[in-house]
Amino acid sequence: MKQKCTCSLFIMVLTFISIADAASDAANKGVYKVVNSTTKEPCIIFQADIYLYLTYHTSDSEKDVIVHVPTSSTADTGVSSCNVTITTSGMSVESQLLRVNLDHMNGWTIDFAFTKDNRFKTEKEKQFALYQVNITANFASDPTAFPDFKYPTQQYYLHVDPNDLSDIGGSIFASVGHSYYCPSEQKYAINDNDNDKYGPMAYIKFKLTTIQAFMEDTDSFGPKETCPTDQSTLDLVPIIVGSALAGLIVLTLVVYLIYRSFLPEEVLNLVNPEAHFDSDTASNDEIDKTSSIERF
Repeated sequence: MKQKCTCSLFIMVLTFISIADAASDAANKGVYKVVNSTTKEPCIIFQADIYLYLTYHTSDSEKDVIVHVPTSSTADTGVSSCNVTITTSGMSVESQLLRVNLDHMNGWTIDFAFTKDNRFKTEKEKQFALYQVNITANFASDPTAFPDFKYPTQQYYLHVDPNDLSDIGGSIFASVGHSYYCPSEQKYAINDNDNDKYGPMAYIKFKLTTIQAFMEDTDSFGPKETCPTDQSTLDLVPIIVGSALAGLIVLTLVVYLIYRSFLPEEVLNLVNPEAHFDSDTASNDEIDKTSSIERF
């Protein structure tokens, strides 16, 4: 009984930890939705904690800054779209677009464009991919945080080339009807070559990420397609939990046996009288046996 209670308590603790972690994760990531104006259902749901690593020009040099996208940021309903054609690198791409307006950071936006276009290796349009990320940074909105900026506003563009997919385009994708799931940190280059055409160097980091585009008739995520980084980690979870439970059971049994070995015989008789002989009864039995032998 004691062993069963201990195991139940351990499972309850694990459950509590899981719930606490889930609540903490929910509080530490932004949730952005693009809603179809006709069906009133979302076509894009994007959940992630996002960091921007940006280089900007100063009057005589460059400066690197890290910008955390506030989790209270919102989707721009005026620009975001479930059906838009984006022209980039001389191509017209049928897309879905999410624009995030950074909360309390006037003029700061991030555009995320998704497509099923098979030019982006989407397996006969049965998959969606995040193929473009563009950032508008309004450094003039906070001169204290971004001192000595040369240009008040800076654009950062992810170069799009279907023949040479970016790290983002080759990593963030999933089957239509499924969601891309990647809780671990993932950092991608938006522009890792400092040039005037695509802006200064810029990177974006995601964590606690779940993304689904081209959704239909649902307001919740489909089955998860886990990113490679987290697949091995997730596979270890049942092994770790099972091993912990097995170890706890063995430990409980050992402690019980040690405890039992120190109990006096009188207590053991009270616990299970059928398993032990009373000393007086045993003595009488010995006398009876001796008498029987002598009579024989």
